[in-house]
Amino acid sequence: MDSISNSDKMDWGEIGRLSEICEVSSLIFRNAKTLNLLPEDLSAKFGTIYHKTALGNLQALKETLEIIKLMADHGIPTIPLKGTFAGDFVFGDLGVYPSCDIDILVHPDLLSKAEKLLCEHLNYHPVEGYFQSDLKQNHYHLILKRRMVLEVHWNLVKRYFNIPAEFWWKTSNNVKWNNIPAIDLSIENHILYYVFRLFDHCFFPLRFFVLLAGTIEKNADKIDWNLLLQSAQLYRMKRLLIYTLRITGDLMGSPVPDCVANVRLKGYVYFKSLVFSGLFTGVNRKHLRMLLYTLILIQPSIAIKVVLGRLFPSKGEIRLRYNLPSASKKVYLYQIFNPILLFFISQKENGLA
Repeated sequence: MDSISNSDKMDWGEIGRLSEICEVSSLIFRNAKTLNLLPEDLSAKFGTIYHKTALGNLQALKETLEIIKLMADHGIPTIPLKGTFAGDFVFGDLGVYPSCDIDILVHPDLLSKAEKLLCEHLNYHPVEGYFQSDLKQNHYHLILKRRMVLEVHWNLVKRYFNIPAEFWWKTSNNVKWNNIPAIDLSIENHILYYVFRLFDHCFFPLRFFVLLAGTIEKNADKIDWNLLLQSAQLYRMKRLLIYTLRITGDLMGSPVPDCVANVRLKGYVYFKSLVFSGLFTGVNRKHLRMLLYTLILIQPSIAIKVVLGRLFPSKGEIRLRYNLPSASKKVYLYQIFNPILLFFISQKENGLA
């Protein structure tokens, strides 16, 4: 195929900018390389990102396998999540999907034991600025660090939905990952988790859509859509699931089953415009945007409760949100002014907002 890199219709500078914002430079490099689609300078830049991603994921792979083996040796079932696990099983290429940390799921009954093992045997330690007691009470994962950040989840949703921890384990599967025994979520639960994660991160960046679309495409003939919709209905996530699957299909061309495609979606056009604006301009006032997504995608009775909780959160959540010391008296001022801060302070995208 002839190169189109000299086409005057393409703004390659803008393509490069958007690719970096959306964190899909590595994917574009891999897909475009054999077709000679990129100009030389952009191909070299994306190639550097691709190789850095692969090297980072190799380090994460080594560390993740070390963690899983330690857990298995001490009788703690562990489910690796996204990151290098997805890069390996979904894309078959560690250079495609960038990962900045390691994520695992353990049962809440084994959380303290897992934390102790990680700290004593692998020299992990709590990340400064986060207090484990606040995380355990108000969040859904612990944050530890050695060479990389490790998030130890005990559930895969928070705040907006009430899914028991046992749910994620009921349909899990035993797998071998690089000859080490591990446990994998069912395909349906992977999708449910990725949908929540997109929502919780304001549908940004685009690479989160890439992971969801890749999972659907790779497993299209294995997905039990009725089971997925039943689970979403049971835990009041059906509206969020359908909206997210539809926009993922629109964005990525991933398969959308008739039971999803034929549902009439009130407010979908506005929702889609919000998502697109975030993808192209970035997410600044995350809390304000999350308020809009909550009102669109969450069942009204739950949405009201969630919005009130975000406006008037507990002291522990205030400390997490604004990175306050555990003994700081400023927490009371932040509680008073939190409703104002949510609307006027630009929040950096993170998993605690």
